[in-house]
Formats: sequence, C-alpha cells, structure tokens
Amino acid sequence: MKPALPRLIFILLAVCVVMALSVFAQKPQAKQAAAMTDKGWPRTFSSGATSFSVYQPQIEHWKDNRFEARAAVAVTTGQSKQPGYGVVWFAARTEIDKVNRLVTMSDFVVTKTSFPATPDRAAAYQNLLQTQVLKTAEVIALDRLLSELAITQARTSGSGYQLKNDPPEIFFSTQPAILVLIDGEPVLRPVKETKLNRVINTRLLILQHQATGKYYLHLMDGWMESDAAVGPWTVAWNTPSDLKKALAAAGESKQVDLLDGSSDKRPSLSEAAKQNALPVIYTSQKPAELLQSQGEPRFAPIEGTDLLFVTNSENDIFLDTIKQERYVLISGRWFRGKSMNGPWEHVPGDWLPTDFARIPPTHEKASVLASVAGTPQAKEALIANEIPQTATISRSTATLTVDYDGQPEFSPIENTTLKYAVNTSTPVIAVNAGSYYAVTNGVWFVAKSATGPWAVATAVPAAIYTIPPSSPVHKVTYVKVYGSTTEAVYVGYTPGYYGTVVSSSNVVVYGTGWYYRPYIGSYWVGSSYTYGYGAGFTWSTYGGWGVAYGTGRGFTNTNVYTGTTVSGAGGTAYNPYTSRSAAGQAGAAGNAYTGNAAAGARGASYNPQTGVVSGGAAGATYNAATGQTTAAGRGFAYNTKTDTGVAVGKNNVYAGRDGEVYRYNKSDGVQQHTENGWQSVNRPTEIQNIQNHQGARATGQQRWDNFRSAGGPNGNSGVVGPRAGSGNGSPRIGSGGAGGGGFRGGGRFRR
Repeated sequence: MKPALPRLIFILLAVCVVMALSVFAQKPQAKQAAAMTDKGWPRTFSSGATSFSVYQPQIEHWKDNRFEARAAVAVTTGQSKQPGYGVVWFAARTEIDKVNRLVTMSDFVVTKTSFPATPDRAAAYQNLLQTQVLKTAEVIALDRLLSELAITQARTSGSGYQLKNDPPEIFFSTQPAILVLIDGEPVLRPVKETKLNRVINTRLLILQHQATGKYYLHLMDGWMESDAAVGPWTVAWNTPSDLKKALAAAGESKQVDLLDGSSDKRPSLSEAAKQNALPVIYTSQKPAELLQSQGEPRFAPIEGTDLLFVTNSENDIFLDTIKQERYVLISGRWFRGKSMNGPWEHVPGDWLPTDFARIPPTHEKASVLASVAGTPQAKEALIANEIPQTATISRSTATLTVDYDGQPEFSPIENTTLKYAVNTSTPVIAVNAGSYYAVTNGVWFVAKSATGPWAVATAVPAAIYTIPPSSPVHKVTYVKVYGSTTEAVYVGYTPGYYGTVVSSSNVVVYGTGWYYRPYIGSYWVGSSYTYGYGAGFTWSTYGGWGVAYGTGRGFTNTNVYTGTTVSGAGGTAYNPYTSRSAAGQAGAAGNAYTGNAAAGARGASYNPQTGVVSGGAAGATYNAATGQTTAAGRGFAYNTKTDTGVAVGKNNVYAGRDGEVYRYNKSDGVQQHTENGWQSVNRPTEIQNIQNHQGARATGQQRWDNFRSAGGPNGNSGVVGPRAGSGNGSPRIGSGGAGGGGFRGGGRFRR
C-alpha cells in the first residue's frame, strides 16, 4: 500500500451511472447467463450406444462471428471400456457476450474428422457428430478462447493506421489538482428561468452571472469564482441565489460533472480553504493531460533494467537512467522529455529502449507492457481488440429516431465521396442523395432520407469502411453486419467503436490523436478526445487486459457493452434553453476492450474520508484449482520446468494439426495416442507445441475462475469483473471506492 495523500485530495474522476437497459437479443442476456455458461471440458454427448467426449476446441480461424476450430474427441462404443481417440474439425457461428465473458457456438458444420487408430470408422463418427450430437448451441468461456488465440497467433487484421501523435499539453502537479477542459473558446447560453449563462462546451458546471460578468465553477459543496471562464479561480464566499436553481437543474440532468464527490460525507470547500488544501485548477481549451505525484517524485529501480519508475504516482512515469530522459504513457502512447515540464516528443511503441520490454510481468507497472510493441501483452491486446461484441437483432422491433438540431447539416468526409451529419449525436452517413446509414448502440440502420424512416440494415456499403481516422465518425468503421435472415440481422462491433485504434507500430492505443471540431448550435455536440481523461490500458496475469479511464471531461454517453453511463471526452450536448441534455457524438463510453465502465486507470485510488490509497493489481498468478501462485506471465508459452501450480484437470487432451491426438500430464509429459495406447513423444517441437496449448488452457481456466469468483456468471461476490478494487482507478471525491481499472465485462445491445 502506498502512503496516504494529503487529506481532501482531488483526483481525476469518472462518472459511472448504472442504467437498466433492455437488449436486442432474442432472449434477455441476463436470463441466458443464468441458464447458459461454460460447464467445463470435456463435454460428453451420446448417440445410442456411442458416447463422445469432446475436449476444448483449438482455434484455427476466428473472423467476425465465424469460428473454425478443431477438437480432440474420445469415443466409447458399446461395452468397450477403452476409448478411441480422434480429431474433429468444425465451423460454427458465434454469439459473443462480453458482459458475462461467454461465447455461444451454434450452426455447427463438421468439416473433417481423423481417427488414426480406427480410420474405417471416421466417416460414421463424422455423420453421428453432425446429425445427432452437435444439434444444440454450446457455450465456452471467452477467456479460454482468448488464451488459445494468444498462442496460435490467430490474428487476422492487417497493419495499423498512421495516427496523429502530436504531444498534448501535459500538466504535471506535485499537489492535488484537477483539470478543467473547455472545448475551444467558451460558448455561453442563457440558463432557463435564471439570470445566468452557462458555458455549454464543457462537462463541468461553469456559470456566468449576466449582470456582473463573474464566472462560477461548482466544486465540492461550494463555488469557485473568476473573472474569466478559464480562471484563475478563488473561493466564492458570497454567491448569487440563482446558482442554487442552476445547480439543481444540472444535478437532475445527470449529464454534468459537479465535482462534488459521490458519498454522503462530501468534503467541505470552506474547510479545504481553511486548511490550504484546495486543489490546483488547470484549464485547457484543447485536449490535455494532467499527471500527478504525491509530493516531489520518488523513484525506485525496476529489477533487471536501467529504468526507474515514480512510486508516488498512479500515472506511468519512468526515468531512463542511461540518457536521463523521462517517459510517460498517455492513452497508450509514449512521450519523452528531459524533465516533467517537457518539451515532450512522441516515441512509437517499437522505438522504446529495450528495457521497457524487460519490465517483469509481476511488477506493479506491468500494465505498460501492453503498450510496448512485440511483447506478449501487446500481442494479447491486439487479439482482444479484434474480438467483437455480437448480437442477433430483430428486424421488426428495432427502431431508430435521429434528433437533429434543426434541419440536417452535412459535411464532407475527406478522401471519400461520403458526408456525415454534424448537428446530431447519432453518426449519420450520406452515401448519396437517396442512401443514408446511421449507427446507434452498435447497430446499422438505413433510410432513403436523412430523417428516416429507418430500418435495420442488412448490408453496409464498402465505402463506409474507408472513412479515415481523421474523421470524427471513424468509429462507425468498427461496426459490422455479418448476415441476416427474414427475421433477424447478425451484427457486431469491435472495441474501436469506443475509441481504440491499432497504430502503425502494431500497438493498440486510445483515440486517433485528431482533434475534431465540435458542433455548437442550440446545444453542443462534441467529439471524443484522445487526451484529457486518463484513458489507459490495464494488464495483469491475474485478470488479463482491459481499458480504463481516469477522468471524464466531456459528454456523457451510454456504454452499450454494459448499459453504464460514463463521462466521455467531448462534452454534454446540453440545451440551456430547455434544460435538455443529449448524448454527445463519437465519444468514449466505458471499457472499450472488455465492456465495463471503469473508474479509471490513471488516477490515485484514494479515499479522502479514510486517507487510504489502494495498491495495484498486477502480480502473481493465482491458480484457483490448486490454491497456488506462480510468477507466470511469460506470454502463453508455458514452461513446465519452471512454472508450477497450474492445472487443467481432465481437459488435457489436444488435437494436432496433423490429425493425431496428444495428451499432457506432469508425470508422463507429452504423449501421443497410437494403436498401442499412449506413447511418449520425443519430438521437441511437438512437445513445446502441446505445452503451449496446455499453458493457454491453464491461463484461460484461471482467468475464467477469477471472473466467476469475483462475481461473473455463477460467481460469488456479485462484483462484475475480477479486478474490482485493483488500484488503478480514480474514485470520485469522497467515494471511498477502490479503482475499477481493468474491469472485464462485456456487451449488451440496446433497444
């Protein structure tokens, strides 16, 4: 545990308001999760006197919602007590539920079988498997498949994008501080039934008194005042009465960050002022980042490297002792400078000093490995970034209404023939005069007019997928239609829909780096910021990989993965004339990789009421099956000579690409099934291959057990995800909560 920060610290915060959402899937996912879960492997099926035990599938290809795999099969016929073994290849359609970390496989097609010891029975077994056995859907834990993908290197996408990586404005504070972002020049609109104007292009509550011109910023239980919307700010001891009315309206809207904390015991502004404990307030009119340490930075070495890291900061700050350069990690991007005051320059993930790749996977800063090109953690991130959230959408019940601020207004999308609507929070793409496509909650709709009527799209023009990262609607390129029937459409979206992008260094980063000009009319529709709210990646051997946010300085939007509302980067689309708020355009919403709205990854997890700072979560791997811990973390090439305590139970039979069947246990090593039973294998390459698959199964089993023990499907605690309280999060002032960085839930589609 790290030393407590000064009392009444102010931390970057993320607003997480849980909402009850309905879903498009034909059956509610919550009910499905209760009835359908991963029941373990192998699975046993029977057809007459023949019994099949199918072991965990090994992926050969997984693209969108189409899944191809092979699996080892043990067959028992009649009175035979000794099973025969073979390999079955199959294809299936997948429904991916990231909330519950489950994948449902259906529409099985058995494409090939191999039974080396009984080749004359292969055709009969294939027929039984296809016609009698594989009739119903089967559910497998997503964590098992991700671990398998990591060792098979089954990535399918090409190179990443050339992104904009100009350094943002970086503020560094050794004192408690907050960052106020205003989206460009402050824009004022009158607040209904008051003598106040509001600065609408910010997520914070900044008001101007119409008579005096004085500005007021709500903080804790009081107000700060200034002669300008950008500060500097001092405590306002005497305030206009209309502020109370505006504050009440803002609170009811649930769209404004009041900086007031979330617990009943909120810090007192007057007490903070008396104790000289007010935060430093930084203001920026463009995307910026705030890094903090608890006093002057304190450094500690990282074993086996020439790197030092700052121990009294939850930000990722390092010192390369060879060149005496500081490195900071922001939104998955590295920047370096000679001091914490800059100047800063971008360093691609594959240009870093080699020592960054040597950071131990059990170190408290191991999460940064996901942003170091070529590491197992970065590869795991690339794989997870390609896994979609999928759903089956009813064509008859799904509807869309697009709200424009006045008549639809369109702007060209560079390097394409397309246009996009600028005065709505819904991404609407004009393909031509009679062809319009829109995305909401991860579902494509089509219409002949910009105002509808809208119907669920069964296909999307290829031109839409050429929209570049420089466009504010680039996110729609991550939403796809996989197929359709007369009643339903199969859809899905990958995490890019919520802001992740693969860079040209083959590293997953957050945001494109471009600043998108907002629309400001009767209300403000902002686009997502790459910088400004501590977006970052989390990784640990315990729970895997995810994304979290340290603060929200933009609009509020709903996370379709979980139904959680979080603070984004662009700004609330707020109409001060009607006191109406609408979701902003193209913003981040929750954990894009795993689906949960996280309390953040880049702010201290500090409770100002208790003075407690929670520690990090990366560390030793825990094996729920044995109760032992291991250092693990060497990717997924499991080494039985050095790693102990990981078991996969009876799920230890593997299908070789060559159609042979292998098994592994610690006492006998790797064996191959032959006509004479199990025989030891002496081929080093095959031994390593099977051990790698064993390590992947152990890791997948471990993470699935962790998820369930932390409250996943059939879990115990009711907490979503295995890393609640992991210490990388930023609870609101006075919340008393530990960090939520790295929550690993998933996806729901909304009506």
